[in-house]
Amino acid sequence: MEEVGTRSQVEQTALDNNAATSGLKPPTEISSSIKASQIVDYVFWIMVAIVLLRFAFKLIGANSHNAFVTLIYNATAPVVDIFRGIVGDVVSGTMVIEFSSLIAIIILWLIYKAVLRLITIVK
Repeated sequence: MEEVGTRSQVEQTALDNNAATSGLKPPTEISSSIKASQIVDYVFWIMVAIVLLRFAFKLIGANSHNAFVTLIYNATAPVVDIFRGIVGDVVSGTMVIEFSSLIAIIILWLIYKAVLRLITIVK
């Protein structure tokens, strides 16, 4: 006896054939592209959040000897340092408007959009 909620081979074949003739992707292909998009979303937003934290810490003049602040600065240095020197930073006392962080966020966003577009093209 067949369990409730499972499809027979005939039903699955009919669904696959219907999807093929209608131009729809089988559920496994749809879910893999959606999962890839979700992974890209998570990675992007985590990276942007960390770079925004760096920008905020620099802006308010956070104590760079604090362990958490140092962790954020070290984690974002590889991304932000690439853009250092494009535009000078504005410094007032301990506060810094770090334009390289803002440029990094813009570039990350462009890469994010390109990767999402690539996922839709490849699927």
